[in-house]
Amino acid sequence: MMSDAKALQIGAGNNWHFVNAAWQDGADNELSVPAEHHRDDGPSIQGHHYAFNRELCYQDCTVRFEFWLQGHTDTGIILRARDESHFYLLHFPACGQAIRAQNGWIAFSKMDNTGYLKCLKLELLRRVPSNRGRWIPAELTLKGNKISVRIGDNGYFEAQDDTYAAAGHIGVYCQGDAKLRNVTVTGQPAGLPQWDAQVRQPTNWFHPRPDTKYGRWQHPWDLVPTRDGGLLLNYVVQETASAGEDPEGAVTPLLTRSADGGRTWSEPEELRVTLGDNRWIPPRLHRTPAGRLICLTQDRGEYFISESTDDARTWSKPVPAGIGPVPARLKALAIGPQPFLNVADGSMILFCYGSYDLDDPELGIGNWGAVHCQAFACRSTDDGRTWSPPVNIDNSDRSEGDIQYGNLDLTEVCGVQMGDGRLMALIRPIYSPWMWETWSEDGGITWGPCVRGPFPGYATPNMLRTSSGAVLVAHREPSLTINCSWDDGRTWDQGTLIDGATWAMGSMIEVEPDVVLYVYWDAFESLMRAQLIRVTPSGLEPIRRA
Repeated sequence: MMSDAKALQIGAGNNWHFVNAAWQDGADNELSVPAEHHRDDGPSIQGHHYAFNRELCYQDCTVRFEFWLQGHTDTGIILRARDESHFYLLHFPACGQAIRAQNGWIAFSKMDNTGYLKCLKLELLRRVPSNRGRWIPAELTLKGNKISVRIGDNGYFEAQDDTYAAAGHIGVYCQGDAKLRNVTVTGQPAGLPQWDAQVRQPTNWFHPRPDTKYGRWQHPWDLVPTRDGGLLLNYVVQETASAGEDPEGAVTPLLTRSADGGRTWSEPEELRVTLGDNRWIPPRLHRTPAGRLICLTQDRGEYFISESTDDARTWSKPVPAGIGPVPARLKALAIGPQPFLNVADGSMILFCYGSYDLDDPELGIGNWGAVHCQAFACRSTDDGRTWSPPVNIDNSDRSEGDIQYGNLDLTEVCGVQMGDGRLMALIRPIYSPWMWETWSEDGGITWGPCVRGPFPGYATPNMLRTSSGAVLVAHREPSLTINCSWDDGRTWDQGTLIDGATWAMGSMIEVEPDVVLYVYWDAFESLMRAQLIRVTPSGLEPIRRA
């Protein structure tokens, strides 16, 4: 058969199989999901919309298209699909923090029956404008086990994989208000395999507390073990949700309990130990190396610690934590999604960061390089009762007067202790396309210098090392992705996209050997989500509740 060119159109949708919402044709040959359905939430990955053409089937093909990105969006082309759970995806994930720093990414991923998008290759999109809100042309060629992509005038990407070698259906994909237009497929049509509409993307997530008594936007923060083998989860609930704006109504700190490894949770109880709570400075719970349950709170820039001897049923009076002093020229010290790290020698690390008063009031964070921030670690050798002064986590061994030289692109820190005793930290950037990475060889007394990390990431909940030695870190970009290392951080996999919840913050804890519970904010300012995930040498596998 001769190759022919097919311009993709939705029309009445009769020849298409949709996931989460029906697509439509728009002006200038655009294919899109109507704006009112962007947040339609199906059973699988939150906010992901797929459209599979049941009549167009190719093994090898060339696809020409144009794409348009915004913050927290993704879009791309589906290849060799045999159902909605088995296909390749060439896509352009665009986290809001990355886009405002002019960092664009391209990915080649595969969906399988786990319901996860497993990244085969993720690469910085170089030599291509990554500013939001512009049409960028692209051309992909899939031939055998190799895909090659031309993007704009000078961008190029290629990847290889042997998983789906047979012919399959073509399709389109989007998340958020990303756009596609002028999608044209050229190739030799293959015989139509039978499209199996009965195969569905599975549901891997669940709502730990599906109630709205205190409000509908739940912000989970910490998973902490109880003395009897159970779990505590503290979270705050906002009465009304409006992303990017000040909250309207009360923000209530809550606590819930699980006795079955996070599968079910008790009715929430109010957490009455707080000072000046809001959605961004909530109470933070932690089980110290000696087994004490402490709660860290903040009031007008000062930190306080309370203690509970009965698994958070009652609390001591908050006392000053003694964290500081604030390094010279910094406005204040803030903590990120992971405040604490327990070290095997019985010490504790507290991670914090602060911004400098170097900002030009006429320049905002959207101006590349305008905002400056450094990250620090405080160390306690008496189980969190006293703390060392903050130590710069990027130790350049240079200072002059009250100026500490070092990286000014460091914000939220997460860390873990490896099997050889070294501590590794990954730090959220402002402008770097990748996370920053730093190590401590002496139990957190000194750190650095920082190096460019292995992958992009923002808003990491916490790093976790399982009983078998696998190291996990979850983050924004692409969507909600977990990267794993099986050699104590020396090398990492390409990442597994487990959900579309772009907030990412929350907490991970090992509840059984190599079984991880992850509780996280959802994408649409609503009920928190949770997943139970088995960590295997071949990757992540969901454990679905019956």
